[in-house]
Amino acid sequence: MSGMRARITRTGRVLEDTFFKQAKAKGYVARSAFKLLEIQQKHKIIPPGGQVLDLGCHPGAWLQVACESLGLAKRGGRVIGVDIQETRKPDKFCDDRVSIFQADARELGPEFWAEHCPGGFDVVLSDMCHFTLGNSVADAYKSLELARTAWTIAAGGELAGEQADPNLPWGGPGRGVLKPGGSLVMKLLQGSGTQEFATELRRDFAKVAWHRPKATRSESKEVFLLGLKRK
Repeated sequence: MSGMRARITRTGRVLEDTFFKQAKAKGYVARSAFKLLEIQQKHKIIPPGGQVLDLGCHPGAWLQVACESLGLAKRGGRVIGVDIQETRKPDKFCDDRVSIFQADARELGPEFWAEHCPGGFDVVLSDMCHFTLGNSVADAYKSLELARTAWTIAAGGELAGEQADPNLPWGGPGRGVLKPGGSLVMKLLQGSGTQEFATELRRDFAKVAWHRPKATRSESKEVFLLGLKRK
């Protein structure tokens, strides 16, 4: 690798691959930036001057890409990041349009969303993950649980159909914070239930698509499920 010896774990995982080096060179805080960049390039999920919610935003690479995708600051827009871990706003690519909240997304109530997204979001991103257990079945199940959390926040999920709350601009937990026509991006580990989950999403979105970015490690079962153009 360009005269450098790659760092490799005991399991053979390469830590400093091409995407790691590119991220460091360009100023992204993690190689995962290239995953969202590729999704954005293909599907144009983040509109100029749009409203973006980033669930599981640590360490901030997706915040960087999201803010960068909004365009010039004069175009407006906002990026809200939520993560259970303390996350510092990256210096590069992030401006005053980026806000970060340390919280468990599963525990945020209607008051939080009413205050921080009065008009709803154009896109909800979920890169939420758990500490893997080494059990592929259990890990896939836990990733599916987090994806369902993102779906519930974005479009009501299994709560969909509840009567809208006239006191909440975005309608309440049965309606979700995602605007009509908006997009939802969720990270999943492939396993039992993932295909069925994609079928459920078709209820809320005009198109459902799978995407495995080039920056995904070859040994990973990670894949992204996209709900496009909320009905």
